[in-house]
Amino acid sequence: MADKEKNPFGRRIPVSRPFLTTRLSALRVPASHFTQYMTESTVYGVVVDMPMGGNVITTLACYINGAANLYFSNGGDYSGAAQRYPGVVQATRLFVNFAPKMIAEGMAKTDSLELPATSYHYAYILTTGGIYRLALDHSAANKDPQERTFMSLYQRVMGELRAAQMKDEAAGIDPKAAAKRG
Repeated sequence: MADKEKNPFGRRIPVSRPFLTTRLSALRVPASHFTQYMTESTVYGVVVDMPMGGNVITTLACYINGAANLYFSNGGDYSGAAQRYPGVVQATRLFVNFAPKMIAEGMAKTDSLELPATSYHYAYILTTGGIYRLALDHSAANKDPQERTFMSLYQRVMGELRAAQMKDEAAGIDPKAAAKRG
């Protein structure tokens, strides 16, 4: 781990077994599920792990078809919103379509799918040729405009998911039941 990625929280964040299982599934979705959406790029998804304070990790899983789900280290999740809210689909597709710009020439694929133990966000870019990992410092004044754009795009997806979740709650919709019907 690089010096700049040292853990300011002083410990690893505890995670549940269901979270680890769901997160691994999100990282291992086969590209063949998305070939009809992949016209110009080999990127089919992005999974972002974000520590929230010192006790929760939120994982955002986004795919080229517009699906976006949230998984929480305590075992909770919010999924299926893309089936009900076009804004989620639009923001997610925009984010995933931007992701190829983040793969730098000479960047090595990763075999390690570790969770961040720092304030950094880890973004895993899923491609037909393997997975790339970026460590993003969300608290810095990101001088790189491309990194700033990438981060603002996944924050937009998060905002759309939060708005969808609030609409579901106001309408009395249980997202798990809605996902099973959809």
